[in-house]
Amino acid sequence: MEWTRRGALFGLAAVAGLAPLRGVAGAPDVTRLAGRAFGTAWQVRARGLSDPQALAGRIGATLDRLDRSLSPFRPDSEVTRFNTVSAEMAVSEDFARVACAALDHAAASGGAFDPTLGPLVNRWGFGPIKGGREGDWRRIALDGALIRREGRVTFDPCGIAKGHAVDLVAALLSARTDDWLVEIGGEIRVSGDWRIGISDPLTGGIHARIRPGSGAVATSGDQVNGFDLGRGAARRWSHAIDPLTGAPVEGRIASVSVLAESAMAADALATALWVMGEARAPAHAEAQGVGLLLLLREGEGLRAVMNARFAAALA
Repeated sequence: MEWTRRGALFGLAAVAGLAPLRGVAGAPDVTRLAGRAFGTAWQVRARGLSDPQALAGRIGATLDRLDRSLSPFRPDSEVTRFNTVSAEMAVSEDFARVACAALDHAAASGGAFDPTLGPLVNRWGFGPIKGGREGDWRRIALDGALIRREGRVTFDPCGIAKGHAVDLVAALLSARTDDWLVEIGGEIRVSGDWRIGISDPLTGGIHARIRPGSGAVATSGDQVNGFDLGRGAARRWSHAIDPLTGAPVEGRIASVSVLAESAMAADALATALWVMGEARAPAHAEAQGVGLLLLLREGEGLRAVMNARFAAALA
């Protein structure tokens, strides 16, 4: 089942663009594992890995557990039960961790990241959660493993849960080796000397390459999950919803790439910074201590705006 409003259209590393590359081309000790989850592909590349088949089994079991908990596409998932049946319920550790992080990012961003906009996302054709226009992250409360909601508000984990999945797979890898890369549908986390390509949202090629060393990269943009409407000067509509207008985000941003310590933080911030726009995003990235690359549409091309942390990772 797809987890994200980006999910229906992306392929491996295709959403507004992350393309993982092997750290040393053709290195004989690189083990590659791959599979399918959440309506997309996952891959692991690692050096010095013993018993890779056992690890592949643990990865599969972990991703299946998360899907049963957090997929709003599944009628039997925890999140669907919370949204449609139980306004107050005890939830799993995964659900509680993701909900806590989502509400923290909502508060820190002043609601630019809002995990209660699922029905609006659905209204614009990008997600599975149906309902009215009601949405307000402050109407969801978490007390340990107990989560509750007020009124008809719903919880949509799609902007953050895939990052959590990447972090859990990263933890499995870290127990076995310190040299690895994990990618799920474009969200990436690495440890060691790996190069990551940030794609050009206009051409589909590589715009820049970075070496994070240790950390995570996530990108949001309208390259894949969006649609054009109107003739002549058509507008590109994206999957990111502005909570203030209830409509897809407007502006010159073609993609936002975030470099952070965890994939869950990078995932949420890529959305929040996109919603904030080019005027407010840099200050919030600095406040959160993350690297930021904005690719802005300018004429027929792109203009790159990045902060010092992102620039330091350029390969």
